[in-house]
Amino acid sequence: MIGLKAILVVVLLISVAAGQEEKPRSYPQRVANGLRATVTSPAIRWHWAATGLGVLLSLPLDDQISERAVEHGLMPQSLADIGYEWGGKWAALTILPGIYLTENIRGTSRETTFQRLEFAFTSLAVVGITTELLKYAVGRPRPDREARTSFPYGPSFPSGHASATFGVAEVVRTLYGNHAGAVLYGIALVTGISRMHENDHYLSDVVGGAGLGIGLVRGFDLAQRHGDAANTLQVDVVPGKVIIGIRF
Repeated sequence: MIGLKAILVVVLLISVAAGQEEKPRSYPQRVANGLRATVTSPAIRWHWAATGLGVLLSLPLDDQISERAVEHGLMPQSLADIGYEWGGKWAALTILPGIYLTENIRGTSRETTFQRLEFAFTSLAVVGITTELLKYAVGRPRPDREARTSFPYGPSFPSGHASATFGVAEVVRTLYGNHAGAVLYGIALVTGISRMHENDHYLSDVVGGAGLGIGLVRGFDLAQRHGDAANTLQVDVVPGKVIIGIRF
């Protein structure tokens, strides 16, 4: 885990250093804009409402699905192992190198490549931090009731595997379109079911984690796109003159 954090920090520093001269706003300001968009954007507010409703509708099914997982399982164990490994390690390890290599193959400019790396890193880092904060705040015990490290009451809600993998899937969908995103969403779904299969999470934990990951990534995407649009060359033509300037 320490190694993964070190890799992410290094990539973040590189992305900030590479894009700092071209970007008119500082990195902390861009992070603040992303956080603001996740709260104030009407589209994202509808997403949070739908996520909350999904969690509430899932609660009555939690115990029933948990009992079925213990008695019969929800998927083949080999598939569950793949979902666990993807959500626990590989999604986080591969997303940034994957974006970098893809953009290099496509011949994307250096500035755009690092903008995309920054977007992916920042949004997914916020997903991870928010997930941990909610785990501590809610303190829900896992279905198996076993004590887990460092959490005083229980780290069940929301599912960290679900928030991470659905967040990664939304990053890929945002950057590379619905077809690429559908593949990652399919893998994320396998991960979410695997957490219930192992009786480590309830259905509502997975729904909450998925909604959290998707919503935060969408908020940061909206903030970035609005920020890009807010600093573009603008040409105004009025009778007798042409005005050229930068729109902020």
